[in-house]
Amino acid sequence: MFDWRSLITEPALASVLPGTYRQYVRPIQDGLCVFLGGLPPSRQGEVLAAQMALPLSATLSERLGAIARACPVLHKLGQIVARDQRIAAELRDQLRLLESLPPTCSIDEIQALAERELGPASSSHVYIVPPAIAEASVAIVVPFSLASADGPADSVLKILKPGIEERLEEELALLTAVGCHLDERCDDLGIPHLDYAEVFQQIQEKLRYEVRLDLEQQHLAAAADFYASDDRIQIPALREPCTPRVTAMQRIHGEKISAHSAANPAAQRRLADTVVQALIAAPIFSSAPLALFHSDPHAGNLMVTETGRLAILDWSLVGHLSERERVGIVQLLLAAASWDVDRLAKQLGGLCDRGANDAAALQSVASRGLAKLRAGQWPGLTWLTALLDDAALRAGLRFAPDLLLFRKSLHTLSGVVAEISGGTRGLDDAVLREFARSFALDWPRRFWRPPDSRDYRTRISNRDVTELLLSWPCSLARYWLGADRDGTEDRLADVNSAA
Repeated sequence: MFDWRSLITEPALASVLPGTYRQYVRPIQDGLCVFLGGLPPSRQGEVLAAQMALPLSATLSERLGAIARACPVLHKLGQIVARDQRIAAELRDQLRLLESLPPTCSIDEIQALAERELGPASSSHVYIVPPAIAEASVAIVVPFSLASADGPADSVLKILKPGIEERLEEELALLTAVGCHLDERCDDLGIPHLDYAEVFQQIQEKLRYEVRLDLEQQHLAAAADFYASDDRIQIPALREPCTPRVTAMQRIHGEKISAHSAANPAAQRRLADTVVQALIAAPIFSSAPLALFHSDPHAGNLMVTETGRLAILDWSLVGHLSERERVGIVQLLLAAASWDVDRLAKQLGGLCDRGANDAAALQSVASRGLAKLRAGQWPGLTWLTALLDDAALRAGLRFAPDLLLFRKSLHTLSGVVAEISGGTRGLDDAVLREFARSFALDWPRRFWRPPDSRDYRTRISNRDVTELLLSWPCSLARYWLGADRDGTEDRLADVNSAA
């Protein structure tokens, strides 16, 4: 059996992780080795053959990229973190290649796949029009025509790759093994006790949707409804024929968002704002009880069309933000605005999916979060994402699967937005503007709604607004007395009593 540690060494792995995450080098190495070592011998041979094809001078980033291309689960996880600004640029460069790969299947193989699922072209009237457009982690995208082999290809077929369901199930089972291994070695590896097996189980459930094209078809229809009123956004329209293994849809003409050259810096900023408003602000400020969001918004799934619209592709992996979760997000930001460490810790605990919370650890996380605000960080989504990460790592807070996916989407989009705007735009600017717009639109309704009602886009009740305004003197006192610092409890008690 091959010793994967000889390929994925600790020093090399440490070189591609940021300083604050280098304490996780050993767990990451362990997890990758358990995963790769659990693959069937034939598949391990495939991975090793790809490694041997690389030059001896290949970096670890190049080797990890090649490993991810051979494993659907690692391919998908690589796409998710490819734009995460916290990891080394050389690794991000390799992982970005996973966003859209050149097809490896021949047109004859693709035609055979289509005919196996749809029947021969003579009966289904589906004519493959080469070349294939792209190959993703589980599927191939190829143009087709319903008229003839020479007809215009105004549609595409997304077809599952041969044998992909079996390969994916093999790897998803290995995620359970990785989680159990980490749970058993938490103390040896110096990592928090977080019930990693359960976390990986949540990831498994979501990744299984990747090969459920019938569900993706439902998601495409829901997304089309969700964005119907926004003429800046284009969702591929469903076409016929569709099956559980084949999706026929409108062909979108344009270019990958990271390759798009805007006419000027202002156009770049507008595009970045559109991405944030469509993929983050729209779900957060949606009036729907359950708000749909795209869970895999890497640059390969975002295009700028020939007419300048933002096309959002690949709706296999989606999530939904519940009313409770959106209220919780807003209450965290209100707690930060009022500089109330106790309230911030309590609201963090309220987002916990299940299980007991470590109150002392949450209090520490809240204090650390307020300390970042004291250092000058804006209390927006970037700050909030770091706070949720800290709560998960340091306090063992367990989030619902969809909220976990939303955190990952924020990380992905943060990198995408920074790149397409040239670093001049972040998540917070666009979200703040959308918050102000939503608050203004809801303002007339506030005059006849009950004080505790949160039936608004912002999920902020009239009572919340009143309490925030009345708490400003106390909040200023908390700031000047150092509410986020140790040893201030007695002074804060005096302040709260006076307030």
